[in-house]
Amino acid sequence: MNLSEISHRFDRAAPDYDQHDALEREVGQRLMERLVFTRVPPNRILDLGCATGGTSLGLIERFPESEIIGLDLSPAMLKHFQGRAETGQDFRGVMGDLTQLPFPARSADLIFCNLALQWAGDFVQALNEFRRVLNPEGMLLFSVPGPDSLRELRQRWTEGADSTIPVYMPDLRDVGDCLVSAGFRDPVMDSELLTLSYRSVPQMKAELAVTGGAGFADVPESPEHGGAVEISFEIVYGAAFGPADGQPRRTQEGEVATFAVDQLKKL
Repeated sequence: MNLSEISHRFDRAAPDYDQHDALEREVGQRLMERLVFTRVPPNRILDLGCATGGTSLGLIERFPESEIIGLDLSPAMLKHFQGRAETGQDFRGVMGDLTQLPFPARSADLIFCNLALQWAGDFVQALNEFRRVLNPEGMLLFSVPGPDSLRELRQRWTEGADSTIPVYMPDLRDVGDCLVSAGFRDPVMDSELLTLSYRSVPQMKAELAVTGGAGFADVPESPEHGGAVEISFEIVYGAAFGPADGQPRRTQEGEVATFAVDQLKKL
């Protein structure tokens, strides 16, 4: 799925998104609890994959003096996001791609990315961009669905439906390797399995369609699929800190070290 298709998918979903984002809200809250480990007070916070801005409101409540910038690929989502801003809040939305962030290097103290990295297309390149814009000692916090997500659907509804998951769902080890390769410091990963109960298949389909869960939103209904449905989501959480000046990172060309110009002038 290319960026244009992803953008159109979420443009269509934007009007109903807040009615069907139970998983995103729950995971966002759990990710927010990890903010106790921040090392520096954040002046600028990037909420990447901000959708309609629900998580950004939580960040504003936690850090009322901070500048909050939400980024999303969907203009319709950003319209809802901007509508939540109140007078006096430093709160704005920007359209952009996670793999080509429209922000200068070392311009953010906290990057918050809740259940959006799976849509990046290039997971490693997105993390490289996160590292580029993060200040030394700044914190990265993100969540991403793991490979054990939607297992019930894959087991029960494979005939007559597109059972291909159109997003990248990395396991815990892959996430850790990618963070180290991107040059982040002190990475910490953990995962948990969350189970959501839906009253019916139509409710499940509505939520998956709005949040972009999978091709399973098009699963055909049949009598044996009636009644309540439970779906599991494996959530992988990642936390890491920006690299110090000169800390090398692994690339295909070997190890590369980066220094700020101001630091070099002091030598």
